[in-house]
Amino acid sequence: MSLGSKVLSGTIWASLDRFGTIFLQFFVNLVLARLLTPADYGCIGMLSIFLVVSQVLVDGGFGSALIQKKEPTQIDYSTIFFWNLLFACFLYVVLFLLSPYIALFFKMPLLSDVLKVLGLILIINSLGIIQNNRLRKQMKFKKISFVNVSSFFISSLVGIYLACHGLGVWSLVIMQLCNAMFNAGTLWVVARWYPSFVFSFRTLKELFGFGGYLLASNILQEICKNLQGLIIGRKFSSVEMGFYSQAKKLDDIACLTLPNVIMQVMFPLYSQLQNDLKQLKNALNMSVQVISFVIFPLIAILILIAHPLICFLYGHKWEGAIPYFQILCVGGLFACLQNVNYYAVAALGKSKPLFRWSFYKWGMLFIFLFVGIHWGIHGLLWGMVISSLNIYLVNALLVSKYCHYSLAEQLKGVLPVFCLSLIVAMLLWLLNQQWLLPFGVNIVIYITVYIMIAYVARFKAFEYCFLLLNKLLKLDK
Repeated sequence: MSLGSKVLSGTIWASLDRFGTIFLQFFVNLVLARLLTPADYGCIGMLSIFLVVSQVLVDGGFGSALIQKKEPTQIDYSTIFFWNLLFACFLYVVLFLLSPYIALFFKMPLLSDVLKVLGLILIINSLGIIQNNRLRKQMKFKKISFVNVSSFFISSLVGIYLACHGLGVWSLVIMQLCNAMFNAGTLWVVARWYPSFVFSFRTLKELFGFGGYLLASNILQEICKNLQGLIIGRKFSSVEMGFYSQAKKLDDIACLTLPNVIMQVMFPLYSQLQNDLKQLKNALNMSVQVISFVIFPLIAILILIAHPLICFLYGHKWEGAIPYFQILCVGGLFACLQNVNYYAVAALGKSKPLFRWSFYKWGMLFIFLFVGIHWGIHGLLWGMVISSLNIYLVNALLVSKYCHYSLAEQLKGVLPVFCLSLIVAMLLWLLNQQWLLPFGVNIVIYITVYIMIAYVARFKAFEYCFLLLNKLLKLDK
């Protein structure tokens, strides 16, 4: 297959993977949200920062380094496999020993036992990291899609069954463990790669040259992305943490699903185009415009219908999550474009500048959060919004420097889409002041008006979306 066909095929299967998993997660979350309490979700949310940061440490940036390296060898893959496994075991022991103190910090004794069990995910996940990275590098997203969707489907059945029998938070814990086990086991079967009993410190040092800086940058990123959960869990109740977790989960589905699908496919492509900046710029421009054209109006309509939507999906006991969700959606306008720029720079091997700038980006987040907390949890969330804007601007400026795709060019592509999304939302809001329309009718009206105006005004982003859709349909035939 040509490179273009591989990208389009990868986009199809990565989309099926991501959206299939998201659909299952969404459906399962609807069921579990009615069986469990906000406090149950809050319990898991309090521990997320420890597990996410540990998982980033396990990968160590080596996964991205192996994808970025043009021709990794069996020795490279085997070395990183054993490193991941050994380091995962080490981190699990650390979490096990710290679990009583973490529970004491949050004043919830139950967290100690939960973390001891949930931490096993680190070891299980480490067994499938290399297999997953090999499939990604080979752009075999069809196989990845099968693994992820099937694993989550089976584990979800387990989680729902346990929740129905009153296991509470433990149904969420066991569901995540089952998902990790099924995922790692299936990857071994599907990828058909097995480690050789070799370990090269030379390989470790070589890959760390790229992956080390990316690791440090990712650690700072994940710590700061989950820091607000740590603050909310400590300063507020587990119920408030549950509201925040549910709002964040729904916001991530809306704002990050499509960008993550695109970046899963585009990062290997960016790496292949690292010696052709013109082609890289074109690919980056299309990614930015397609994402903004789809995500911006989605965010606008979700803010508009947040109240009836959340009550319909989760029930009235989750009404407390509505203002959190609306504020997070505003930040999603900037968050959806952050990684597009980030991974374009990473594909050029510029992990060191990314690492250096991460201190500024995440240092500013600390400032915004600790200033915002003086106005309560809403102030904290608005601090996250301002931080998302700051991170987007920094990543865009780095792309301007290394990929010759200036911030002005990016804004020229996304500002018309932003203005159109806002105008249509305001018109629909005014219409609802006169006639209170069902949220389904609001969605239909919004999409119809938005697409018609974009078509008549000949938005470049609309043309990109239409062109991409047309190519995907032709490839499917």
